[in-house]
Amino acid sequence: MTQDLITGTTVFDDAGKQVGKVADVSDAEKVGIITETGSRFWVPKQLIAYRDRRWMLEPGYAEISPSEAEAQQEERELDEANAETFPASDPPAFTLGDEGKGS
Repeated sequence: MTQDLITGTTVFDDAGKQVGKVADVSDAEKVGIITETGSRFWVPKQLIAYRDRRWMLEPGYAEISPSEAEAQQEERELDEANAETFPASDPPAFTLGDEGKGS
């Protein structure tokens, strides 16, 4: 018998320790898990399996810390902001001034 992965379902790591509970399953690719401390992280659905009558993270899955997740988000935002400046940050290939014109 299989069980549906629904909001509130407890999730364990491969050592049998409770990691948290499912907070969101609406994303097609990921599952949101909230820990006892209230931090939230996302896990790709293929890394959660129903084994031994409970939902478990695949062996070797490591949750990233909230500070690491924040740093990754800041880096993504900087990369996006940098990409949005293109081509405005590039100098023009020519100028429209009067230099070089013969009178």
